[in-house]
Amino acid sequence: MAAHLGTTPNAETAERQGDETICKLMVTTVLLSALRAWASTDRDAAWPPRADDPFLARVVAAIAHDPGHDWSIGELASLGAMSRSVFAERFRRNFGLSPAAYVSAVRMERAKDLLEAGTPVSETSRVLGYASDEGFSRAFRRHAGVAPSAWRAGRRATVAI
Repeated sequence: MAAHLGTTPNAETAERQGDETICKLMVTTVLLSALRAWASTDRDAAWPPRADDPFLARVVAAIAHDPGHDWSIGELASLGAMSRSVFAERFRRNFGLSPAAYVSAVRMERAKDLLEAGTPVSETSRVLGYASDEGFSRAFRRHAGVAPSAWRAGRRATVAI
């Protein structure tokens, strides 16, 4: 790194062994952070939507904590301390989605994170509560426009550029 900065190690810097390694690690960290930020720019900045209603916030937190759970409207309404009909109406009004569509969207965003981290498609499917890899692949294709493996390959190619 010193050669690239136009300086050479000398007696003054010799006593601080490890500085070059630390600098290299810092540069690597900054570059990786910049690449990750750039690679995630295709995601909606407002996702997941924020719940100003504390009862809905509790529901959203539960979904985010365990998106693979087989959430029912009754269970979500109970978490939000509401009847099923009031919950469904309030949820749609606040988020513009039905609770089921929201759960599906959270699962797909989590799937993208898992796939990007190298998690196999079959494990991603299982973690997110899908009964089969085929069902997960169909849902992912509807959401992202491509199969999970193709999406991961496209992300790797984008990051490699």
